[in-house]
Amino acid sequence: TRAKTTMERKYIEKECQVQKVMKNKQCQMTEAELQAELENLQIQLEEENKVNKETEMWVKKHHDQLQEKVEYWMDKYEREVDQKSEELSGLKGSKANILLKLQELTLKYQEYEEVVMEDRAQKEKAKKAAEKAMLEIRCATKVD
Repeated sequence: TRAKTTMERKYIEKECQVQKVMKNKQCQMTEAELQAELENLQIQLEEENKVNKETEMWVKKHHDQLQEKVEYWMDKYEREVDQKSEELSGLKGSKANILLKLQELTLKYQEYEEVVMEDRAQKEKAKKAAEKAMLEIRCATKVD
C-alpha cells in the first residue's frame, strides 16, 4: 500500500505538473493574444492620433483662412460704408446748393416775368395811346 500511495502521489504530482504546464501554456497563449491585440490597438491609436492631428491642423488652417476672409470683408464693408456716407454727404450738399440756385433762378424768373408784363402793359398802353392819337388826328382832319 505504501508503494500504491507513492505511486498515486507521483501520479498526482505529474498530473499537477502537466496541468500546471498546460495552464502556463494556456496563459502564455492568452498573453500572446492579448499582447498582439494590444499592439494592434496601439497601432490603431497611433493612426487615429495621426489622423486627428491632421484633421485638427486642417480645421485650424481652414478656420484661419475663414477668419482672414471675415476680416477682409468687414474691412471692405466699413470702407464702402464710409465711402458711400461721404458720397451721400456730398450729394446732400450738392442737392442743397442746387435747391438754393433753383430758388434764386425762380426769383429771377419771377422778377423778369414782372418786368416783361410791365413792359407789355406799357407797350399796350403806348399802342392804345398811339391809336387814340391817330384816331384824334383822323377825326380832326375830318372835321376840318
